[in-house]
Amino acid sequence: MKRGAWPLWLLILLLPAAPALAFTIGILPVHSSRVLVERYEPLRVYLERSLKQPVRVESAPDFARFQQRTLRGDFDLTITAAHFARMAQKDRGLQPLAQFTPDHDALLIYSARQPLASPADLRGRQLAVIDRLAITVMAALQYLDEQGLEADRDYRVVEHRTHASAAHSLVNGLSSAAVTTSQGLMQIPEDMRARLAVIKHIADIPAFVFLARPDMPGADLQRLRDLLLAFPGEAEGIDFLGHTGYTGLRATSEASMRRADPYLKETRKVLKP
Repeated sequence: MKRGAWPLWLLILLLPAAPALAFTIGILPVHSSRVLVERYEPLRVYLERSLKQPVRVESAPDFARFQQRTLRGDFDLTITAAHFARMAQKDRGLQPLAQFTPDHDALLIYSARQPLASPADLRGRQLAVIDRLAITVMAALQYLDEQGLEADRDYRVVEHRTHASAAHSLVNGLSSAAVTTSQGLMQIPEDMRARLAVIKHIADIPAFVFLARPDMPGADLQRLRDLLLAFPGEAEGIDFLGHTGYTGLRATSEASMRRADPYLKETRKVLKP
């Protein structure tokens, strides 16, 4: 069966599922369900072959509900943003295994046809983002605050399902700027990407982290870490990296996990009911 031909209901379950024998990978919903399935199919196939058991991919409708599922222990392996990973490590004992390279970046972009001379030109206008819980969005809002622009007072923040839909709001004139990443730009159709420009590189952000369940035995934990670190050198890994903008995987460290600590207070504030 060709990649992408699997029925979405078999590969992406947006709501909690009944216990199953399959090894479950939970992936932060930074793309549409279709793109998420296609993007991570090489990893699913690789782990299914290596673990010799069924592997399925799951997610959630949005960042907040995905984090709820992560903290509830719904996934055997979780792939998530650094601030969510750090919270899961500190609050529920999930075990960091690996992290994508290079780091993410937070980019402020605009339509080339309607350029902004500076971030101050955003005053009274609309900013498109994928989710206010995204660590890159938090960095961007903090940067704009430092420029004297307060979200929801000086400009309007509008959430979109994907980087591509946020970019579309720029080219059709609904928004004056958007927040994305270098990896996010790769998910935007080339013809649309050619109509965008980067106004500001805001920050370097720790890339996505791979977490194991807190109760995973040590031997299984080490085996899974070894498989993940070997993934970039396998055929499936080469295919995966070629479509995502990442160059590899490295083992996590406590120092790298601590880089997300400055974002935890705001993350807890936004997640609080």
